Amino acid sequence: MKKSYFFVLAGLLSTAFSFGQVQRVSMIETFTSSTCPPCAPANTSLEALLAQPANDDKFVSLKYQVNWPGNGDPYYTGETGVRRGYYGVSSVPNGFVDGGYDGNPGSLTQGLLDGFYAVPANVDLVAYYQIDEATQKVDVQVDFEALDALPLQMRLYVAIFEYETVNNIGGNGETKFEHVMKKMLNSASGNFLGSFAANETAHEEYTYTFNGNYTLPSSALDEVNHATEHTVEEFSDLGVAVWLQNINTKEVYQATYGIMGFNPLAIDENESTLASAKIYPNPTSEDAAIAFHSTDAQPVTVQVINTLGAVVHSSEVNDIEIGRNVYELSTKGFANGIYSVRVSSSNGWVSKKFSIQK
Repeated sequence: MKKSYFFVLAGLLSTAFSFGQVQRVSMIETFTSSTCPPCAPANTSLEALLAQPANDDKFVSLKYQVNWPGNGDPYYTGETGVRRGYYGVSSVPNGFVDGGYDGNPGSLTQGLLDGFYAVPANVDLVAYYQIDEATQKVDVQVDFEALDALPLQMRLYVAIFEYETVNNIGGNGETKFEHVMKKMLNSASGNFLGSFAANETAHEEYTYTFNGNYTLPSSALDEVNHATEHTVEEFSDLGVAVWLQNINTKEVYQATYGIMGFNPLAIDENESTLASAKIYPNPTSEDAAIAFHSTDAQPVTVQVINTLGAVVHSSEVNDIEIGRNVYELSTKGFANGIYSVRVSSSNGWVSKKFSIQK
């Protein structure tokens, strides 16, 4: 980790922060397991709530797969155990919002979330990250400003998660899992920052390399050894969650998702602003979701190309946002076979192969 503190300089952070109009972004942490029957409906209910337009850009969701009931979820890690101990979690499903709530995540309501959103933000926070899939390396940069004085007990948490996993299926009926925590940087206990005066800022940098090859532990009893292996199903589907929390009161001051690619103003004009395409399900039968990251709000073209090089589908998409985007593709009129999807903009492109099996 590289760490430095400084006061705001004109032109350095003004593009990252919107001073005076800072939205409170709530941190939603869920303790769950693929071996927990009540966790399945709780996750379904939570995801449906978070998908409502009223919650756009107002929350960060992170899920910890625990080591019970039974032998627990195979994606359990000791870092989840640390977070479980911190909150005193003794049953699942269990959820926390900004360090509070402490209840069944399936019982969260829009009214409860609106109450958390309404708490004035006292921190402005932005994070960027890059993934080198070849080396399995993730780099994270975090900048924040204290809008009010912050106490000595403040800690910064950085977690790498996978947007969707499908290999850790247990006995509760769930076949896919969202926002599964994979690794916390540098510690599950948070990174100590100390107190901050109002308008004081900080810049943090973190790097982590996933070691070895993918493994699917037989259960939580056979916990992944991060020194020699990892449980990342697809590196192109990783995200980063960042939040600032009072270690004593558990209050979360602010949260954010990392934005793929470092500060857009620093990107070379010839460097692509698109990254990390994923298609799921893959293989697909009728419909598929194409997920990709963009470091710019820009129009893109989505093309599907067959093995002969012919474009069998092309669509212009104008409502692309900074961060993760999902394009829904209907494949009902396509024949079985292997295809490539290509997402392109004026600054570059990404592509991914997928198959159709009906």
